[in-house]
Amino acid sequence: MLRLEQAMATPATISFSAQEKALILSELALILESAPFRSSKRYPAMLEYCVRHTLDGETEKLRERQLGIVLFSRTPGYETSSDPIVRMGASEIRKRLAQYYDIAGDLARVRISLPPGSYVAEFRFPEPPHVMPLAAIQPDTRLESVSAAPAMAVQTVPGEHEPGAIARRKRRPIPVFAQVFVSVAIIAACVWGVMSFQSRRQVPALWRGFAGSGNGQVLAVVGQLTPHADDKSMDSDPPLSSDIYRTNHYVSVGDASSAMRACLVLARIGADCQMKAVLATDLSNVHARPVLFVGAYNNPWVLRVTQTLPYRFGDLACKCILDSKDGSHVGGVDFSMPRNKITTDYSIVARFNSEITDGPVVVIAGIGPMSTEAAAEFSAIPERSRELFALAPKGWKGANVEAVLATEVVNGIPGHTRILKATFW
Repeated sequence: MLRLEQAMATPATISFSAQEKALILSELALILESAPFRSSKRYPAMLEYCVRHTLDGETEKLRERQLGIVLFSRTPGYETSSDPIVRMGASEIRKRLAQYYDIAGDLARVRISLPPGSYVAEFRFPEPPHVMPLAAIQPDTRLESVSAAPAMAVQTVPGEHEPGAIARRKRRPIPVFAQVFVSVAIIAACVWGVMSFQSRRQVPALWRGFAGSGNGQVLAVVGQLTPHADDKSMDSDPPLSSDIYRTNHYVSVGDASSAMRACLVLARIGADCQMKAVLATDLSNVHARPVLFVGAYNNPWVLRVTQTLPYRFGDLACKCILDSKDGSHVGGVDFSMPRNKITTDYSIVARFNSEITDGPVVVIAGIGPMSTEAAAEFSAIPERSRELFALAPKGWKGANVEAVLATEVVNGIPGHTRILKATFW
């Protein structure tokens, strides 16, 4: 259960659960795609950098000089007193956050802020609505008490023994506790109805109806790899081809986080996610049921089920996305480069009925890990689904859709994501 606190200071003193982190990152994704932020590159990157390092407890990376070097390309010896670039950026972020929350209002699930004079993010969870306990509700003493209620009586009416005659009875007064119970039940039903409606309304169109064929059960297959041949050292700045495989036999945190983000969306519609590593998954696990596949070159299932799609992943030597119609190159990533030197990553988000699994499939897969995370955020934001589905041709029935996304990467952190290609069938 999430902690309901007025404010959370720094993770140096407070640790966050996986659920809290996922909720904060989900809200961050909504903020970065909102009107106050999406027109800029600098401020979304700075806010995301501060939030992610705050969640990781890396507050030493959130000093003004460090931010200036990493985010604004300042030299290590630059004078922060004469160059206010970081302070100006933080001030602008605070203004834009205020604009976002003015628009979001009570629908915001977490309030993210940068306190004045600090670059360590704070997170505020809303207070639960106050409900008066039943014991505190005092009955109206003016009403007739239950014990004083008269016994039921039958009043004889003329001709009651004649055929069709009906005996009229006096109504028993409704007990006070029953009136209170009914009132509370009606209020609770109304609140539940409103919350249920808002929850359904906030579910991205990409996911609607996806879990229906599996009785609410969805299998999330997450990519993993055995140790890579290049991973012979623990260099602080390894090439991407080694860096993304450092998790060895384990599921990567990025892919697991991406799967969790999607599962949180599915939970809004009552679906239950089961996460499974790809090396432990065979056809019997994925056959004739809704399946979410996460990851690309560390998930053979993704490479297999996307081969027949309009856009597909190239072979291992390519590390790219290809147009299946003519084999043209849509986008690729050089895995020999360090993560922080890569500026653009590419991913596929698709929903379709697979002939291989004989069931509905959603794919969230990036060439590199940065775009897998960005694709998961894209899939979780209702506005991005509306943006995607607005591209559908007239008369499209809403069965299969595939999008190729391009994600800007700043110092290894995914930033703004745009739709590069989209197809519907």
